[in-house]
Amino acid sequence: MTEEKAKRILLICTAGITSGLLVKNIQTAADEQQIPIRVYSAPAIIAEQAIQNQQIDGLMIGPQSEYEVNRLKDFLNYKAVTYKMIKKEDYETLDGEAVLEDIVASFM
Repeated sequence: MTEEKAKRILLICTAGITSGLLVKNIQTAADEQQIPIRVYSAPAIIAEQAIQNQQIDGLMIGPQSEYEVNRLKDFLNYKAVTYKMIKKEDYETLDGEAVLEDIVASFM
């Protein structure tokens, strides 16, 4: 897979710790299924900066950061970045395959 063709998915949560583990599980599942994505995480507080400075094809938002949607909505619309909430049970169980299914359905 070439890096240029890979969809870039940003996952945000409150602090970035749990999401780092989830990102690893999502990326492993994507690599195993040969799905061309690159997933990375960032704390919600720097989401605007990450979206402004990087090419992002989709934004996944951790359930505890749901309040960030209102703060980011205008900015996401302006930058034409699609976003989706991560299901609470998938987030809590770090279910990379389930979140990957959501990513594929939403952004591919």
